Amino acid sequence: MYIVFYSTSDVFRAEGLLSKHSIECQVVPTPVRDKAYCGVCVQVSDSACKDLLVKEDMEFEIIE
Repeated sequence: MYIVFYSTSDVFRAEGLLSKHSIECQVVPTPVRDKAYCGVCVQVSDSACKDLLVKEDMEFEIIE
């Protein structure tokens, strides 16, 4: 699944946060169908990361 953000700084902030909590993730290009977001997003396989990002008050959308 992809977690897309409105800013590149949020992508890298999320990557650091997820890595810190041992959640495997990778920064990848945002899927073409979602041009409203910045050019990169975080790809994860663990949906539990959503709760962690919500706690950090981050704005994001999930694409599966």
